[in-house]
Amino acid sequence: MTRLSLRTLLQGAGDDVLRECIVRWCGDGAETGRRGLAKAAVAMEQEPIVFGRIAGLPRKLQDLLELFFADGGAVRSVQELFGEFGRNFKSRFDLEASLAALHREAFVWLVKDRRWASFDSPCWAVPSELVECVQVNRRRRQRQLQDVLTLQGFLDARFFRERADGDKDKAADHARKIYKLYTLESSMTQRLQRLPRPVADVVDAALSRHGGIAPLDELLADRDGQPPVDLGLVGKCLEEGMLGTTGTLDLARIGIRPAENAVVVFHEIALHAIRRRGEQGSPLVDEELACGGDLPTNVGRFLRELQQSKVLFTADGELFKASQKRIAGLLLPVPGGFVPEEALLELVYRFCLHRRLIDRRGERSLRPTPDGLEFERAPLLEQAKMLLAWFVEDRSLPGEPYHQTRMRRVLLRLLRRAEPLRWQDVSILPFLARNAYLAQLDMGQTEAFFAARFQGGSYTPTETLQQMCWHLLVWVKRRLFPLGLVDVGLHGGRITALRLSKLGAELLDADPAGKVGGTRCSLIVQPDFEVLVFPGDDVHEVVHLLDRFARRTRSDHVHQFQLTPASVAGGLADGLSAAQMLQELADRARVPIPQNVLYSLEEWTRRG
Repeated sequence: MTRLSLRTLLQGAGDDVLRECIVRWCGDGAETGRRGLAKAAVAMEQEPIVFGRIAGLPRKLQDLLELFFADGGAVRSVQELFGEFGRNFKSRFDLEASLAALHREAFVWLVKDRRWASFDSPCWAVPSELVECVQVNRRRRQRQLQDVLTLQGFLDARFFRERADGDKDKAADHARKIYKLYTLESSMTQRLQRLPRPVADVVDAALSRHGGIAPLDELLADRDGQPPVDLGLVGKCLEEGMLGTTGTLDLARIGIRPAENAVVVFHEIALHAIRRRGEQGSPLVDEELACGGDLPTNVGRFLRELQQSKVLFTADGELFKASQKRIAGLLLPVPGGFVPEEALLELVYRFCLHRRLIDRRGERSLRPTPDGLEFERAPLLEQAKMLLAWFVEDRSLPGEPYHQTRMRRVLLRLLRRAEPLRWQDVSILPFLARNAYLAQLDMGQTEAFFAARFQGGSYTPTETLQQMCWHLLVWVKRRLFPLGLVDVGLHGGRITALRLSKLGAELLDADPAGKVGGTRCSLIVQPDFEVLVFPGDDVHEVVHLLDRFARRTRSDHVHQFQLTPASVAGGLADGLSAAQMLQELADRARVPIPQNVLYSLEEWTRRG
């Protein structure tokens, strides 16, 4: 990249030009001449001065100045600028007027060097001191979170990044070896155990209640009645032990409330400590809740209801209250009441509209589309994957959508590596997902996204680091749990634990999924047309299929269904044949199916 210093750009310039530059960067009382120019060059290397002056420019001039800080070079011709970015200006004259405005503010100057001079397309340049100041700041800010939140970034910033001017390959290899030694499990455990007791108590509170990133004011609130926290001592012990650091986290520019005087346990250390604590003891669980494949079943029930009866909607696109109440009563409830009946129907309705499983026809009525009919007949896992993909992008829940949607993907990757049917503390996954997300966050892209909100002057980030985790947990309770990906454990009426379900292991293609269980689901058909379904590895698939041609009466350890003429007719309308229904029942029956049931099923299917 070609750069020209301030002294080179102003070589041979008149006294008025020099004085204007010095006044803009050093103030009215500054020295003139060479000494004044040298002070102006020094001012261009001071970040507070540089970014304060840039912030005072109109947005249009800021965008134009940004082109000189990009990789294309600090020297640009008018023809090049207009050819690449002319769409941002009314004409070439508008572009030249903007360049002249930047020149009056002492940011750019015309290049007189013959290598760039051109009669039809003059060249403009930003001084190299200014360019270097901006780019150094951006490189540091791009890695700021990684340098504070991760051990790898901390080691690199403190010991290797600035000392790699010689043999960079050798320095990088040394950095990798040091990092590997510090992240050995035995080494991390020993360093944590060597912390002084007061510091160890603070670190333990930061890990257990905040996931390893704890603002001081929240720590003090948690430690009500205990000795105050010596932040200097905590920071010194953490940094000497390569366990963490302390300081202010400037997060406002990425849409998160800033954390002043925060205690940070490095991501690698927090991951080790939180997982180790989870392995040492299981959370207390005295009630287990599971959904299986109920949510896809509810979508199927909604679609079948639209086929069998006329469902109207209002001018605003909402279902009529009478239809809402009737259809909500047909849906299988979510255990624990995390999603009430009306909210569950609204969730199913929005999903069907979004995926175009239904359309709005004349007379304001709803009908399934061909895609909707295809969804009903798809395997359970395909239905669940469609719902999961939509849930990841769902913006109806609390939290900043930009961060929440990305943290949800991280949480699903962590959940995929979890051991199925093993309880873990309810806060572990949200904490680890947030930490991993922040540790790999693209600061440049995120700042650019939130910059538009700050331009209006009324945007203030309100979501805290801890709220990010709780909002993610709300998504788990209201979306992943109803979908059947996770089971919920309660103690004293409160959620204390989560675990990856069998359905979740299959849906996420989890590595240990094949090791779960080893029994096949079975059933008993009673003479009174009741069907009892006993648990097995594939129980969710069996229950989902029976829901298509039998009415579920109870969901517990043993699922109960009732065969009726209406339910069998619904199965036929849903694309099932009489042979498929009988085959499914007979293939899994522990005892022969009663003759009266076989006879009635044949009769009902002939009618249907």
